[in-house]
Amino acid sequence: MLRRLFAVLLAIVILIILVGFMLPRTITIERDRTIDQPREVIFEVLQDFRHFSAWSPWHAANPDAGYRIEGRPAGIGAALAWSDEGGSGAGRLTIVATDPPRRIDMQMELGESENLSYFLIEPDGLGQRVTWGLQVEFNTFDLTGRYIGLLLPAMIGRSYSEGLERLEAYLAETPGRVPEPPADFIDDTFPGS
Repeated sequence: MLRRLFAVLLAIVILIILVGFMLPRTITIERDRTIDQPREVIFEVLQDFRHFSAWSPWHAANPDAGYRIEGRPAGIGAALAWSDEGGSGAGRLTIVATDPPRRIDMQMELGESENLSYFLIEPDGLGQRVTWGLQVEFNTFDLTGRYIGLLLPAMIGRSYSEGLERLEAYLAETPGRVPEPPADFIDDTFPGS
C-alpha cells in the first residue's frame, strides 16, 4: 500500500513538472479602453509620472505607500520608484522608449524580475484606444513562475482596467488639454526611511 501511494505521488509530481514545461514562457496581459480625448493629451499624461497618483489603481488602493520620482519626471529616462511594505514591496518603473504620441515603453523592476510594460494609443472611432500592457518572461526552469503566470491576467488585468477607467475620468476634468499635475503626490521619502 505504501509503495502504491509513493508511485501515485511520484506520478503526480512528474506530471506537474511536465505540464510546467509546456506552459508558456511569456505571458502578455493587455487591457484597453476608448477615451474621448486628443491623442497628444493622453500621451503627455501617461509619460509624465507627476500625474501617476491621479489615475493609478495602486495609488488609489494604497495611498500610504511611498512613491518617488527619480530624475526627470517625464520622457525617456524618467523613473518612478515605490516602497510598499504591506503589499508589493519595492519596485521601479522607468521609461525606456517613446514614439510620440503613439507608444510608451517602460521597464518594470519588481523584486528580482524585470518586465516590459507599455501604453499604446491608437485612433478608434471618435476617440483613442489606450492599451495598457505587460509582458512577463519566465526562465526555462521557472516552473513555479509559469504556473503563477496562469493567474496573472486575472490579477493584473483587473487593476489595468481600473487604471484606464480612472485615467478617462481624470482626463475628463480638463477636456482637450493636459491637467495640472497633482501637487501632493510625490513623497520625498519612503515609509520607514
